[in-house]
Amino acid sequence: MNFFRQSRYTSTVPTAPLIGMIIALFCAILPLMEKVAGWVVVGFLVAAVARLAFNRPGARLPSLATKLLLFVGSVGGIAVAYGSPIGIEPGFSILVALVALKLIEANGSRDFHVLGLLGFFLGLCDLFFSQDLMRSFYVAGIVLLVLATLVLFHRGGGARNYLRSGWVAGKLLAQAIPIAVLLFLFFPRVYGGFRFQFSQSLMNVGGMSDRLSPGSISSMALNGDIVFRADFPDGNIPPLSSMYWRGGVLWRGEGLTWVLGPFLSHEARNGQLSGPLIRQRISLQPHGGRWLFALDRPASELKGATYQPGSILQSRRVIINRFRYEVVSRPDNHELTLPPDHRTAALLLPAHVAPEVRALVDSWKANNASPEQIVEAAGRYFRREHFTYTLQPGIYNDSTGLEEFLFKRRQGFCEHYAAAFATLMRLAGIPSRIVLGYHGGEYNSIGNYVIVRQSDAHSWCEIWLKDSGWQRVDPTDMIAPDRIASGLASYLESHASQSDPENAKRSLTATGLREVQHDLQLAWDSLNYQWDLRILNFDEEAQINFLHTLGLGNTSWVTILLWGLLATALFVAFLTYLLRRPRRGVDKVAEAYAAFCHALARGGLQREPWEGAQHFGVRAAAQFPQQATLIERISALYIQLRYAPAKTDPAPFLDAVRQLPRFTAMAKRL
Repeated sequence: MNFFRQSRYTSTVPTAPLIGMIIALFCAILPLMEKVAGWVVVGFLVAAVARLAFNRPGARLPSLATKLLLFVGSVGGIAVAYGSPIGIEPGFSILVALVALKLIEANGSRDFHVLGLLGFFLGLCDLFFSQDLMRSFYVAGIVLLVLATLVLFHRGGGARNYLRSGWVAGKLLAQAIPIAVLLFLFFPRVYGGFRFQFSQSLMNVGGMSDRLSPGSISSMALNGDIVFRADFPDGNIPPLSSMYWRGGVLWRGEGLTWVLGPFLSHEARNGQLSGPLIRQRISLQPHGGRWLFALDRPASELKGATYQPGSILQSRRVIINRFRYEVVSRPDNHELTLPPDHRTAALLLPAHVAPEVRALVDSWKANNASPEQIVEAAGRYFRREHFTYTLQPGIYNDSTGLEEFLFKRRQGFCEHYAAAFATLMRLAGIPSRIVLGYHGGEYNSIGNYVIVRQSDAHSWCEIWLKDSGWQRVDPTDMIAPDRIASGLASYLESHASQSDPENAKRSLTATGLREVQHDLQLAWDSLNYQWDLRILNFDEEAQINFLHTLGLGNTSWVTILLWGLLATALFVAFLTYLLRRPRRGVDKVAEAYAAFCHALARGGLQREPWEGAQHFGVRAAAQFPQQATLIERISALYIQLRYAPAKTDPAPFLDAVRQLPRFTAMAKRL
C-alpha cells in the first residue's frame, strides 16, 4: 500500500455550511493577525481554498502522509521563524496552523463540530488582548456566526437558509442569557473581575517615563490614547484648569534634563494635608510601569500601593492589566518641616552652570529678599523676554541647553520651562523639584467623568517655602495661560486660526459635523466606561455590595449558591417544557421531507434548488441502491400528499421517513 496515495474518502460536508465555517474562522483569526506570522494566515486561506476544491464531486481528501508533512512543516517553520515554538506569538501561530490543517481534513459531523468548537475558542482568544465593548460585540458576532453555521449543517439547505439558521442561533443564545446572568451575579467570585491580559509585551505601553528631557513631553502632545478615566462619586469636581494629576517626582537635574535622583526617606504625611476632600475613582489603562495617578495631593491609603517621597502613589506591581482604584485627595499642603535628605536633594545643583545663568539669578537675589519675590522676578523675566510656548522648539544641546534656552532661542514646551525654572530656583537657594503627570482632561458630560489622554501629559515645579511647605508653581501658566485654562487642544487650535485666518474660515463649515461626531464619540466612550465599570469590574467587592442591596449580605455563600443553582434548574425545566410542547400550525409533511433531504445531503447527495421531488427521488434511489425501494416510496407518498386533489393521510409518509436508517434518531419527534 502506498503511504502517500490520495485518501479514498470523499467529502460529506455540504458546501454552504463549509463556506460559513471558513468565514467564521477567518473572522475569529482577524483580531489575532498582529500576533500571528503572516505566512500562517496566508496558509489558512490556501487551506480554505483547497478544502472547497476537495468538496467538488469526485474529489478526494488528502492522504494521512500529506497531512503529517503539512503538520511538521508548519510547526517547524514557526519554530524557525520565532526561534522557539514556546511563547505567545508562536503559540497562536501554531494554533492557527492546526486550525487550517483541521479544516483540510474535516469530513463528517464530528469533524465539523470540532471546527465549531475551534471557532468558539478562537473567539475567546480574541478577548485575551482586549475586553472593551466593541471587541465583545465582535466576539458575540463570531459566536452567533459559528452557531448559525452548525444549525445550517444539521438542518440542511443552501446559503438561502442562512438567515433562518441565524434566527434559530439567535434564539438559542437568547435562551442561554438568563442562565449566564444568574451565574454572573450569584456565583461566588474568588479571583476578581473579568479583566485579563496575556503579556506585558503585547500591550500598548503608555508614554510617561521617569526621565524628563527636551522633547519627552512634547512627543506625546498629539497622542490621543486614553491613559485613564476618573469619576467623582461625591460630585466634588474641580475645574479642569485645576486638575493636576500627580504621577512622579524628579529630584536630580542637569540643566534641561531631570531624573529620579537618590533614594530618600519617606515623608511624614499625617496632619500636613488639608482642604476639601476630593474622592476619585480612576480606571487606569495598562502602561507597563508602576505609575498611579491622582489629583494633588493624594491623602488616603490604597491597597496594593505605597507612597513614595514626593507624595506620589506607586503600585507594588507593574500595571499590565486595566487597574481600577479609589483615592482621596486634599489640595492644600502645609508641610512645616523638610527632612534633611530631602532638602539636600532639592538644592543639588547641576555639575555645570553657565556664568550668565548665575548672573541672572544673582540679579534677582540682589533686588528681592524673600523666596516669594524671587519667584515673582523669575515670572516677570519669562513674560518680559517674550518666551514662546511651542511643540517644535528644536533640539537643545545637553551641555549648553539651559543657557541657549534662556538667552537665545527662548522657545520650548512645558518640560523646557519646568526644568529651567526648577534649576533657577535651586541657584537662588530655594528647594525645588519637578512633578510629572497630566493636566486637565476632557469632561464627558454624558457619563459624568473625565477622560485623560497622553496629549494631556504635563510637567510642573514645586518649591518649598518655610511657612507653607511644598507649593506648586507652573511656569507654563506664566508663558501660555490659555494652555492651562482651556487645554492643549483648544490652545493649539486657537493659535492655528490666528496664524492662518483663511484656513480658520474654511474650517468653520465643518465645525457642526465635528461636534456631532465628537458627541457620538463621547457617547460611545461612556458606554465603554460603563461596560468596564459594571461588567469587567464586577469583582468580589462589587458582588458583596450587590448582595447587600438585595438584602442578602448576611446570607452564606453556600445558601446563595444553592438558590442560584435551583433557579437555574427551574429555568432550564421551564425552557424544556416550552420547547417540548406540541406545536400548532406546523407542517409535519414539509418538515419530514426537509429532514429526509438533509439526511441524504449528509450522505453526499445534495438536492439542487431547482430540482423537483420526483427527479430528486430518482437520483437518490440510484445513489443509494440499498435504500432505493424506501426512497421511491417516500418520494411517491410526498408527491401524492402535495399534489393529489383529495386530502390523504400523512401517517404512511411519516412512517416511511422514520424507517430511513440514517434518519431514525432525528425523526423520533415526527
